[in-house]
Amino acid sequence: MSRWGNLYFLCLLTACCFCQNKNTVDSILTEVQNHKINGSIVQRSLDIPYDKIVNDLNKCQFIFNILNITNLLENNPTKKAEIKEKLSLVMYLKGNYTKSLELHLQSIKLFDKAGDLRRKANAMAAMAYEGKKRNLTSSIEQMGESIEILRKLNVPPDLATAIDNYGVLFELKGELDTATKYYKEALYIKETLQDSIGIPYSLNNIAGVLFMKNYLNEGLKYINRSTEIRNKLGDYIGMAWNEYTLGEMFVLNKNNISAKYHFQKAYDFAKNSEYPDLQERTFKYMSILFAKEKRYDSAYIYFSRFFDIHNSLYNQQNQKQIVEMATLYETEKKSLEIKSLNSDNKLKQKELEEKRTMQLFLFAIIGLALIAGIIIFKAYRQKNEANKIISSQKIEVEYQKNLIEEKQKETVDSINYAKRIQYTLLANEKLLQNNLPNHFVLFKPKDIVSGDFYWATRKNNFFYLAACDSTGHGVPGAFMSLLNINFLNEAINEKNISAPHEILNYIRKQLIEKMYGRNDGMDAILLKIENTTSKIKIQYAAANNEPVLIRNNKVIPLLKDKMPVGKGEKTESFTLQNIDVIKGDLFFLFTDGYADQFGGPKGKKFKYKPLEDLLVANNEKPLLEQKELLEKSFNDWKGNLEQVDDVLLIGIKI
Repeated sequence: MSRWGNLYFLCLLTACCFCQNKNTVDSILTEVQNHKINGSIVQRSLDIPYDKIVNDLNKCQFIFNILNITNLLENNPTKKAEIKEKLSLVMYLKGNYTKSLELHLQSIKLFDKAGDLRRKANAMAAMAYEGKKRNLTSSIEQMGESIEILRKLNVPPDLATAIDNYGVLFELKGELDTATKYYKEALYIKETLQDSIGIPYSLNNIAGVLFMKNYLNEGLKYINRSTEIRNKLGDYIGMAWNEYTLGEMFVLNKNNISAKYHFQKAYDFAKNSEYPDLQERTFKYMSILFAKEKRYDSAYIYFSRFFDIHNSLYNQQNQKQIVEMATLYETEKKSLEIKSLNSDNKLKQKELEEKRTMQLFLFAIIGLALIAGIIIFKAYRQKNEANKIISSQKIEVEYQKNLIEEKQKETVDSINYAKRIQYTLLANEKLLQNNLPNHFVLFKPKDIVSGDFYWATRKNNFFYLAACDSTGHGVPGAFMSLLNINFLNEAINEKNISAPHEILNYIRKQLIEKMYGRNDGMDAILLKIENTTSKIKIQYAAANNEPVLIRNNKVIPLLKDKMPVGKGEKTESFTLQNIDVIKGDLFFLFTDGYADQFGGPKGKKFKYKPLEDLLVANNEKPLLEQKELLEKSFNDWKGNLEQVDDVLLIGIKI
């Protein structure tokens, strides 16, 4: 279970978090804003407990940013490093992982310079925890080393936090019994210290493992005790994570109603915070749960929120920074290698001089040996410093690379889940074949999922077929398509609306109400086909896209309404169109993706007229061959260019 998120498990200056500090964030903020910065303000800021930081991220960010750039701490590397660690915590909680890592590296160098082994061990433990998705085995080894140092130094508050983190790493590894052992050791230390801030985190961790083992009642005892303490402390973010933990527990037990209730409570606690990680996770679960209930309007809204936060955390800028850091790493690595090589050459030269001098001046051997020893020592130290810098930057680059790869995998998993939902709701081939024996569907999503969709149903001896283009493409377009499919089904099968134009009117009304004034909706062609023994009759309504009828090798013009199904400039009713078709007629429905594709020798759009000409040219061929020729023509035109939109084209022969 991923309940820990970005919480207490950073091992950042735990002693300060443990202090029973009476200073409020607001009082410190006021003094910093009034430029009353002195040693007392620095110490009071460092003593702000974790639960106060996490519930006031923006104010704390301002305070620590100002203290990080002040000249007051230039001659105090330990205090400056502590401020950087506090700011790193805030950046991590706000989802700025690149800045958090940068501050960690800076603080570790300062602690090393000051000879502060305890705080350096804490900072290294924090980096080990943050690197758990990059290399779990390495993180466990590094955390173990930090714990060994903290045991020797006998620092119980720091040790308790590091041991808690150690349990998290073993839980990620799947070793639940080992994780529980460390969680309980951490809890024992915190209870001995009467650490009311830290105790709930250990309780929450133990509860999570018990839930995974299906020990629900025992797990609830721990989570309830954690909630009681956090409620007394006013730790709303902590309570939000407790609710999130309960939500995950109910998901594991397939109790979606209770899961949704607790995820909603988690969001209610966290909605006023600048804490994107918790909001991102909650929105994702809410979207999945609403989709399972087939409430696609709510699923779309929550997925849009999830997607907005996810993109803000893991956008292309992060990837650009990785490239820049990798370049910097390689450049400095080469520079340090050259420096190290020069040192080696100097050593060899001195050794030769020493041998020549030894033959002439026996007594100078001792002096030269001392000089050589100094040079060797300096060269060794230079190599060590070079290796440290190279190692730190390599960790930084690998951390960022693996962080984005992990998030990209999560994104792809989410998109594949959306694809499974979408494809189960598209018109299935058996339904189409039973009602349209001669047909083909050319469907080419731009991404894994599509904003374009085709949908069908049979109601009261009428067959309905829709070819639609939802707002957007990719994941947002796909969730919009689920919403549109839901309204189509609702209008025809639940509200018993039969006329195509009235169906589109109903969907437009629902979209405007449910999308809170947003311009989201769809372009659509909706057919209503009546197939009797004597003739086939087709009624349709068309929003922005019109169908194409080919008869006797000619295109028969058909009408459309130049307005979308959704919020637009026009509000009048859609028009009902009637067609009397005859045997041999070809009927085509399509969205704009085919005609709008760039390609050809000049990189221009394919356009509608050439598409109609292509349909006429091939109309006497078997339908399957027509589909193959259309797909080949599209791919030949596109060439090496990117597909610009989803493509949907349906052919029906009467």
